[in-house]
Amino acid sequence: KDLKIVPDVDRSEVHLKVNTTDPATQSTVSILVDDGDMVVKKFEGNANTELNIPISNPKLWSPDRPFLYNLEVSLNEGGSTRDKVSSYFGMRKIQIGKVGKFNRILLNNKYVFERGPLDQGFWPDGIYTAPTDDALKSDIASMKALGFNMVRKHIKVEPARWYYWTDKLGLLVWQDM
Repeated sequence: KDLKIVPDVDRSEVHLKVNTTDPATQSTVSILVDDGDMVVKKFEGNANTELNIPISNPKLWSPDRPFLYNLEVSLNEGGSTRDKVSSYFGMRKIQIGKVGKFNRILLNNKYVFERGPLDQGFWPDGIYTAPTDDALKSDIASMKALGFNMVRKHIKVEPARWYYWTDKLGLLVWQDM
């Protein structure tokens, strides 16, 4: 029913929890993590429990190297697969930390100077709706080509595909609320 994925850069692991609709049922999960070329980790555990999956020598996500791991999760009950989902995750950590005397935004424990536009998400023919997935991708690719490594999204929550392309192409997002 619900999948929660939280990378932990400092411990080189990803925390994953699969919540089921009936927590009393004895469900297990099978997890497969791959890097696009090979299987990085196979892991099994109980549903409705946070699982800590070690990722050896993790490839960290950054705007300069937007590496994403593929994830396949199977929900098993009574010896058979009840459900299966594919997703992805990036090994990244964002925090506020001191650099000299000043608080700075750190990515993966390092200071990265963030530069980018304010994007209100308007489209000529759809106001707030992009015409196609390719248009979403092209908009983000254009920001990258202009040398930006972040975008400030102004008072709008974009469709999930927009965030997928920021992950895939390497653009940090400042999300106004």
